[in-house]
Amino acid sequence: MEINALIVDDEQKSRSSLRKLLSDFCTEVNVVAEAADINEAQVLIEKMKPQLVFLDVEMPYGTGFDLLERLGEINFEVVFITAYSQYAIDAFKFASIDYILKPVDIDTLSRAVERAKEHLLTKQSIADYKKLLQQVQKQTDGDIRIQLSAVKEQHLVKCSEIICCVADGSYTNVYMTGGRKFYSSRNLKQFVAELPASIFYRVHNGHLVNMNHVEKIIKGHGGSVVMTDGRELEIAVRRKEDFLNRVRRRGV
Repeated sequence: MEINALIVDDEQKSRSSLRKLLSDFCTEVNVVAEAADINEAQVLIEKMKPQLVFLDVEMPYGTGFDLLERLGEINFEVVFITAYSQYAIDAFKFASIDYILKPVDIDTLSRAVERAKEHLLTKQSIADYKKLLQQVQKQTDGDIRIQLSAVKEQHLVKCSEIICCVADGSYTNVYMTGGRKFYSSRNLKQFVAELPASIFYRVHNGHLVNMNHVEKIIKGHGGSVVMTDGRELEIAVRRKEDFLNRVRRRGV
């Protein structure tokens, strides 16, 4: 059985590596196209109607979950390729959806392809994917806690208390409610992976904002957001449209 597949990942190196592994070890998979973001992926899915999509989680213009929500009806199998946080992995397990942690392991990839093939042959209900999205939403609210370091101390803080994260080279300033601030040795990309995508959005390469703390949006070429602590952060031009769509959906 030949399976037409789409690879969705913002990193060219990751796409090429996965394509090579599939060619070498999963010869029944025919990669018909690649996409670098969810906008491109949506167009290709609607045009090419793949049977299997290898889907990264964190990408420009939104997450893999956002793509599935946009599509509405999901009539293909999904294998997530992710370096995502534990709450998302738990959701994948809950919904019986396949996921592969980066870097991709050959045995794990082969098992995921075999399972996708079984689902396609038996035409298993797509309800599992709806269950996944519901579980992700349930687990990605503001009650999730993450660990932040201070001098000689480790703090567990609620995500709802984080207003925004601002990159400072390879470090990150984390601004909290109540005027608190943490200076973390983790880079912004790590916070993007760890914080729940349902309430956090990367408006700029250097800025990750809590959508629940966006107080107003200032118009301009890219524009900017003003947070509840008065901090104004620039919106990257290429992220503006997707960000505004997210705002409209949330009613921020």
